[in-house]
Amino acid sequence: MTPLTRHAFLQVAAAALATQARAATGPMSTKPIPRSGEALPVIGLGTSQVFASMGDATAAAAKREVVKALIDGGATCIDTAPSYADAENVTGTLLAELGLRNKTFIATKIGIEGEAEGKAQLANSFLKLRTDKLDLVQVHNLRDTATQLGTLRTAKAEGKVRYTGITHSRPDGQEALYDVMKAEEVDFVQLNYSVDVRGPEQRLLPLARDKGIAVLVNLPFGRGRLIGKMQGKPLPGFAAEIGCTTHAQLLLKFVIAHPAVTCAIPATSKVKHMVENLDAGRGAMPDAKLREEIAKLWAA
Repeated sequence: MTPLTRHAFLQVAAAALATQARAATGPMSTKPIPRSGEALPVIGLGTSQVFASMGDATAAAAKREVVKALIDGGATCIDTAPSYADAENVTGTLLAELGLRNKTFIATKIGIEGEAEGKAQLANSFLKLRTDKLDLVQVHNLRDTATQLGTLRTAKAEGKVRYTGITHSRPDGQEALYDVMKAEEVDFVQLNYSVDVRGPEQRLLPLARDKGIAVLVNLPFGRGRLIGKMQGKPLPGFAAEIGCTTHAQLLLKFVIAHPAVTCAIPATSKVKHMVENLDAGRGAMPDAKLREEIAKLWAA
Protein backbone atom coordinates (compact mmCIF):
# COMPACT_ATOMS: atom_id res chain seq x y z
CA MET A 1 0.00 0.00 0.00
CA THR A 2 1.43 3.42 -0.98
CA PRO A 3 1.69 6.18 1.65
CA LEU A 4 -1.25 8.56 1.99
CA THR A 5 -0.36 11.96 0.49
CA ARG A 6 -1.07 15.18 2.37
CA HIS A 7 -3.70 16.17 -0.21
CA ALA A 8 -5.45 12.80 0.07
CA PHE A 9 -5.28 12.94 3.86
CA LEU A 10 -6.94 16.37 3.90
CA GLN A 11 -9.68 15.15 1.56
CA VAL A 12 -10.47 12.17 3.78
CA ALA A 13 -10.27 14.26 6.97
CA ALA A 14 -12.68 16.85 5.56
CA ALA A 15 -15.14 14.11 4.62
CA ALA A 16 -14.85 12.63 8.10
CA LEU A 17 -15.59 15.98 9.75
CA ALA A 18 -18.62 16.48 7.54
CA THR A 19 -19.80 12.98 8.46
CA GLN A 20 -19.53 13.64 12.18
CA ALA A 21 -21.50 16.86 11.84
CA ARG A 22 -24.32 15.20 9.90
CA ALA A 23 -24.37 12.07 12.07
CA ALA A 24 -25.49 14.11 15.11
CA THR A 25 -28.65 15.52 13.46
CA GLY A 26 -31.06 12.87 14.71
CA PRO A 27 -31.49 9.31 15.96
CA MET A 28 -31.30 6.36 13.60
CA SER A 29 -34.55 4.39 13.34
CA THR A 30 -34.41 0.76 14.38
CA LYS A 31 -36.64 -2.27 13.96
CA PRO A 32 -36.74 -5.42 16.11
CA ILE A 33 -35.34 -8.69 14.84
CA PRO A 34 -38.50 -10.81 15.22
CA ARG A 35 -36.86 -13.90 16.70
CA SER A 36 -35.13 -12.01 19.50
CA GLY A 37 -36.50 -8.49 19.77
CA GLU A 38 -32.96 -7.12 19.31
CA ALA A 39 -33.06 -3.65 17.72
CA LEU A 40 -31.33 -3.37 14.35
CA PRO A 41 -30.81 0.04 12.69
CA VAL A 42 -32.73 0.28 9.42
CA ILE A 43 -29.73 1.30 7.28
CA GLY A 44 -26.63 -0.84 6.87
CA LEU A 45 -23.73 -1.28 4.48
CA GLY A 46 -23.25 -3.76 1.66
CA THR A 47 -19.72 -4.64 0.55
CA SER A 48 -20.23 -6.36 -2.81
CA GLN A 49 -17.78 -4.90 -5.38
CA VAL A 50 -17.07 -1.74 -3.35
CA PHE A 51 -14.92 -3.57 -0.74
CA ALA A 52 -13.49 -6.10 -3.20
CA SER A 53 -9.97 -4.91 -2.39
CA MET A 54 -8.38 -2.48 0.04
CA GLY A 55 -6.85 -0.48 -2.82
CA ASP A 56 -4.17 2.17 -2.45
CA ALA A 57 -3.75 4.36 0.62
CA THR A 58 -6.38 6.88 -0.50
CA ALA A 59 -8.96 4.17 -1.26
CA ALA A 60 -8.23 2.37 2.01
CA ALA A 61 -8.63 5.59 3.98
CA ALA A 62 -11.96 6.26 2.26
CA LYS A 63 -13.26 2.79 3.14
CA ARG A 64 -12.12 3.27 6.73
CA GLU A 65 -14.13 6.50 6.93
CA VAL A 66 -17.18 4.77 5.43
CA VAL A 67 -17.12 2.17 8.22
CA LYS A 68 -16.53 4.85 10.84
CA ALA A 69 -19.40 6.92 9.41
CA LEU A 70 -21.70 3.90 9.63
CA ILE A 71 -21.04 3.43 13.33
CA ASP A 72 -20.87 7.16 14.17
CA GLY A 73 -24.21 7.57 12.40
CA GLY A 74 -25.93 5.04 14.65
CA ALA A 75 -25.98 2.06 12.26
CA THR A 76 -24.36 -1.35 12.78
CA CYS A 77 -25.00 -3.88 9.98
CA ILE A 78 -22.25 -4.71 7.48
CA ASP A 79 -23.10 -7.43 4.97
CA THR A 80 -20.33 -9.30 3.16
CA ALA A 81 -19.55 -12.70 1.65
CA PRO A 82 -16.64 -14.99 0.70
CA SER A 83 -17.57 -14.51 -2.97
CA TYR A 84 -17.13 -10.72 -2.84
CA ALA A 85 -13.43 -10.99 -3.74
CA ASP A 86 -11.48 -9.81 -0.64
CA ALA A 87 -14.41 -8.02 1.02
CA GLU A 88 -14.43 -10.19 4.16
CA ASN A 89 -10.74 -9.51 4.76
CA VAL A 90 -11.12 -5.79 4.03
CA THR A 91 -14.06 -5.58 6.44
CA GLY A 92 -12.23 -7.50 9.15
CA THR A 93 -9.08 -5.41 8.75
CA LEU A 94 -10.95 -2.09 8.95
CA LEU A 95 -12.97 -3.12 12.00
CA ALA A 96 -9.81 -4.27 13.75
CA GLU A 97 -7.98 -1.04 12.93
CA LEU A 98 -10.90 1.06 14.15
CA GLY A 99 -11.64 -1.12 17.19
CA LEU A 100 -15.32 -1.30 16.20
CA ARG A 101 -16.08 -5.02 16.10
CA ASN A 102 -18.18 -4.88 19.28
CA LYS A 103 -20.33 -2.12 17.75
CA THR A 104 -20.94 -3.93 14.47
CA PHE A 105 -23.54 -6.45 13.35
CA ILE A 106 -21.56 -8.60 10.89
CA ALA A 107 -23.48 -10.61 8.31
CA THR A 108 -21.71 -12.96 5.92
CA LYS A 109 -22.58 -16.03 3.89
CA ILE A 110 -21.84 -19.62 2.92
CA GLY A 111 -21.89 -19.94 -0.87
CA ILE A 112 -20.49 -23.35 -1.72
CA GLU A 113 -21.62 -26.96 -2.10
CA GLY A 114 -20.74 -29.79 0.25
CA GLU A 115 -20.75 -30.14 4.02
CA ALA A 116 -16.97 -30.17 4.46
CA GLU A 117 -16.56 -27.31 2.00
CA GLY A 118 -19.21 -25.25 3.79
CA LYS A 119 -17.58 -25.78 7.18
CA ALA A 120 -14.20 -24.81 5.75
CA GLN A 121 -15.61 -21.66 4.19
CA LEU A 122 -17.28 -20.69 7.45
CA ALA A 123 -14.04 -21.25 9.38
CA ASN A 124 -12.24 -19.02 6.89
CA SER A 125 -14.86 -16.29 7.38
CA PHE A 126 -14.11 -16.22 11.10
CA LEU A 127 -10.42 -15.77 10.31
CA LYS A 128 -10.87 -13.06 7.69
CA LEU A 129 -13.39 -11.13 9.75
CA ARG A 130 -11.15 -11.46 12.81
CA THR A 131 -13.88 -12.59 15.17
CA ASP A 132 -14.85 -15.72 17.08
CA LYS A 133 -18.58 -15.02 16.76
CA LEU A 134 -20.62 -13.94 13.74
CA ASP A 135 -23.93 -12.17 14.09
CA LEU A 136 -25.56 -13.59 10.96
CA VAL A 137 -24.51 -16.20 8.41
CA GLN A 138 -26.71 -16.78 5.37
CA VAL A 139 -26.88 -19.46 2.69
CA HIS A 140 -25.86 -17.44 -0.37
CA ASN A 141 -28.26 -17.60 -3.33
CA LEU A 142 -29.73 -20.81 -1.86
CA ARG A 143 -26.68 -22.85 -2.85
CA ASP A 144 -26.86 -26.35 -1.32
CA THR A 145 -29.42 -24.93 1.09
CA ALA A 146 -30.28 -27.99 3.19
CA THR A 147 -26.65 -28.94 3.80
CA GLN A 148 -25.46 -25.44 4.65
CA LEU A 149 -28.43 -24.66 6.89
CA GLY A 150 -27.50 -27.78 8.83
CA THR A 151 -23.96 -26.46 9.27
CA LEU A 152 -25.27 -23.06 10.37
CA ARG A 153 -27.70 -24.53 12.89
CA THR A 154 -24.86 -26.49 14.44
CA ALA A 155 -22.73 -23.34 14.61
CA LYS A 156 -25.64 -21.48 16.19
CA ALA A 157 -26.14 -24.20 18.81
CA GLU A 158 -22.42 -23.95 19.62
CA GLY A 159 -22.71 -20.19 20.14
CA LYS A 160 -20.53 -19.30 17.14
CA VAL A 161 -23.34 -17.84 15.02
CA ARG A 162 -26.18 -15.76 16.45
CA TYR A 163 -28.65 -15.86 13.53
CA THR A 164 -29.11 -17.97 10.39
CA GLY A 165 -30.51 -16.87 7.06
CA ILE A 166 -30.92 -17.34 3.32
CA THR A 167 -30.35 -14.93 0.43
CA HIS A 168 -31.01 -14.27 -3.22
CA SER A 169 -30.15 -11.16 -5.20
CA ARG A 170 -32.27 -11.75 -8.32
CA PRO A 171 -36.03 -11.51 -8.78
CA ASP A 172 -36.05 -14.89 -10.54
CA GLY A 173 -34.84 -16.50 -7.31
CA GLN A 174 -37.67 -15.20 -5.17
CA GLU A 175 -40.02 -18.11 -5.75
CA ALA A 176 -37.33 -20.46 -4.44
CA LEU A 177 -36.80 -18.15 -1.45
CA TYR A 178 -40.50 -18.41 -0.66
CA ASP A 179 -40.39 -22.21 -0.71
CA VAL A 180 -37.43 -22.35 1.67
CA MET A 181 -38.93 -19.73 4.00
CA LYS A 182 -42.12 -21.74 4.16
CA ALA A 183 -40.42 -25.09 4.75
CA GLU A 184 -37.49 -24.15 7.00
CA GLU A 185 -36.92 -22.19 10.20
CA VAL A 186 -34.54 -19.29 9.48
CA ASP A 187 -33.98 -16.02 11.31
CA PHE A 188 -33.29 -13.79 8.29
CA VAL A 189 -34.01 -13.59 4.59
CA GLN A 190 -32.09 -11.26 2.27
CA LEU A 191 -33.77 -10.30 -0.98
CA ASN A 192 -33.93 -7.82 -3.86
CA TYR A 193 -36.63 -5.18 -3.30
CA SER A 194 -37.02 -1.65 -4.70
CA VAL A 195 -39.54 0.68 -6.32
CA ASP A 196 -39.28 -1.27 -9.57
CA VAL A 197 -38.90 -4.77 -8.08
CA ARG A 198 -42.07 -5.07 -6.03
CA GLY A 199 -42.70 -8.77 -6.36
CA PRO A 200 -41.77 -9.45 -2.71
CA GLU A 201 -44.81 -7.47 -1.58
CA GLN A 202 -47.09 -10.22 -2.88
CA ARG A 203 -45.88 -13.25 -0.93
CA LEU A 204 -42.34 -12.97 0.44
CA LEU A 205 -42.78 -9.99 2.75
CA PRO A 206 -46.15 -11.16 4.13
CA LEU A 207 -44.66 -14.61 4.79
CA ALA A 208 -41.69 -13.04 6.56
CA ARG A 209 -44.05 -11.15 8.85
CA ASP A 210 -46.18 -14.22 9.50
CA LYS A 211 -43.19 -16.42 10.35
CA GLY A 212 -41.18 -13.83 12.27
CA ILE A 213 -38.29 -13.64 9.77
CA ALA A 214 -36.17 -10.49 9.64
CA VAL A 215 -35.67 -9.01 6.15
CA LEU A 216 -32.47 -7.50 4.75
CA VAL A 217 -32.91 -5.71 1.41
CA ASN A 218 -30.11 -5.73 -1.14
CA LEU A 219 -30.03 -3.53 -4.28
CA PRO A 220 -32.50 -0.85 -3.12
CA PHE A 221 -31.06 1.36 -5.88
CA GLY A 222 -31.31 -1.37 -8.53
CA ARG A 223 -27.52 -1.44 -9.06
CA GLY A 224 -27.66 2.33 -9.61
CA ARG A 225 -30.20 2.32 -12.45
CA LEU A 226 -32.89 3.99 -10.34
CA ILE A 227 -30.68 6.87 -9.25
CA GLY A 228 -29.43 7.27 -12.82
CA LYS A 229 -33.00 7.52 -14.06
CA MET A 230 -33.65 10.54 -11.83
CA GLN A 231 -30.35 12.32 -12.57
CA GLY A 232 -30.97 16.06 -12.80
CA LYS A 233 -34.68 15.82 -12.08
CA PRO A 234 -36.17 17.88 -9.23
CA LEU A 235 -37.34 16.32 -6.00
CA PRO A 236 -41.11 16.13 -5.54
CA GLY A 237 -42.67 18.58 -3.10
CA PHE A 238 -43.52 15.83 -0.61
CA ALA A 239 -39.84 14.91 -0.14
CA ALA A 240 -39.45 17.61 2.50
CA GLU A 241 -42.33 16.11 4.50
CA ILE A 242 -40.20 13.05 5.26
CA GLY A 243 -36.86 14.80 5.47
CA CYS A 244 -35.48 13.68 2.10
CA THR A 245 -32.99 15.91 0.28
CA THR A 246 -32.04 13.41 -2.46
CA HIS A 247 -33.67 10.80 -4.66
CA ALA A 248 -31.48 8.13 -3.04
CA GLN A 249 -33.08 8.87 0.31
CA LEU A 250 -36.57 8.58 -1.21
CA LEU A 251 -35.63 5.17 -2.62
CA LEU A 252 -34.35 4.00 0.75
CA LYS A 253 -37.33 5.34 2.70
CA PHE A 254 -39.67 3.55 0.29
CA VAL A 255 -37.92 0.27 1.18
CA ILE A 256 -37.41 0.61 4.93
CA ALA A 257 -40.92 1.96 5.54
CA HIS A 258 -42.41 -1.40 4.55
CA PRO A 259 -43.54 -3.04 7.80
CA ALA A 260 -41.80 -6.34 7.04
CA VAL A 261 -38.41 -4.85 6.09
CA THR A 262 -35.83 -4.78 8.88
CA CYS A 263 -32.78 -3.17 7.22
CA ALA A 264 -31.59 -2.00 3.80
CA ILE A 265 -27.93 -2.59 2.93
CA PRO A 266 -26.88 -0.40 -0.03
CA ALA A 267 -23.22 -0.73 -0.97
CA THR A 268 -20.86 2.24 -1.10
CA SER A 269 -17.18 3.09 -0.73
CA LYS A 270 -17.79 6.85 -0.54
CA VAL A 271 -18.32 8.53 2.82
CA LYS A 272 -20.66 11.19 1.38
CA HIS A 273 -22.96 8.46 0.10
CA MET A 274 -22.78 6.62 3.43
CA VAL A 275 -23.88 9.80 5.21
CA GLU A 276 -26.64 10.36 2.65
CA ASN A 277 -27.89 6.79 3.13
CA LEU A 278 -27.80 7.09 6.92
CA ASP A 279 -29.95 10.22 6.80
CA ALA A 280 -32.67 8.16 5.13
CA GLY A 281 -32.93 6.19 8.36
CA ARG A 282 -33.86 9.28 10.35
CA GLY A 283 -37.03 11.30 10.79
CA ALA A 284 -40.51 10.65 9.44
CA MET A 285 -41.20 7.62 7.26
CA PRO A 286 -43.70 7.53 4.39
CA ASP A 287 -47.05 5.88 5.02
CA ALA A 288 -48.56 3.46 2.51
CA LYS A 289 -50.08 6.26 0.43
CA LEU A 290 -46.84 8.23 0.24
CA ARG A 291 -44.87 5.09 -0.62
CA GLU A 292 -47.09 4.75 -3.70
CA GLU A 293 -46.33 8.35 -4.66
CA ILE A 294 -42.60 7.58 -4.42
CA ALA A 295 -43.06 4.51 -6.63
CA LYS A 296 -44.94 6.58 -9.22
CA LEU A 297 -41.89 8.81 -9.72
CA TRP A 298 -39.98 5.89 -11.22
CA ALA A 299 -42.95 4.40 -13.07
CA ALA A 300 -43.70 7.70 -14.84
